[in-house]
Amino acid sequence: MINRSLVLLFFLFLSVISLLSTATASEKEYENFSNVRYISNYDGDTITFDIPGAPDIVGKNMAIRIRGIDTPELKRNKCQAEKKMALQAKNRVRSLLRKARVINLHNIKRGKYFRFIADVEFDGKDLGQLLLKEKLAIEYFGGRRDHDWCKNDYSAPVSRPRRPAITPPLVDGVYVWPPPPAQPK
Repeated sequence: MINRSLVLLFFLFLSVISLLSTATASEKEYENFSNVRYISNYDGDTITFDIPGAPDIVGKNMAIRIRGIDTPELKRNKCQAEKKMALQAKNRVRSLLRKARVINLHNIKRGKYFRFIADVEFDGKDLGQLLLKEKLAIEYFGGRRDHDWCKNDYSAPVSRPRRPAITPPLVDGVYVWPPPPAQPK
């Protein structure tokens, strides 16, 4: 005869597995959005969208930073050339997305500073790749920004992520910052 506690433990195990698979499925549900509506863009790499079908708390006026690129700064620019290029990038993004028939967001994740980062696709084209091709952006993966827009040097090395002094813990695929305090030994 099977022990009752063993049966109870088995059903508890199945329940936990079921809950974990449901959480994973719901996370995937919010990684991609189709037919989002362009609202505005702050600069060349930060865009605000409305996401139909998403709850208003996350779906209205959602600011998204384009993954893998950096454009010149509008406010904290160092010279007239950077300001001019920042306006060109901003205006180009606005022009492309206003005319776009379909805008999709892919692989939405939280980045450093807890911002939303995504691949932005319009009418089947990758917006980040287009800005790189038109030399309105450089590749950027979250490291230190070494590029000097004032020199208009597009052969500058690609920005690479720096290894943080303290790696924050990864919880459900998201880095938690600040990390919990170290436990005394």
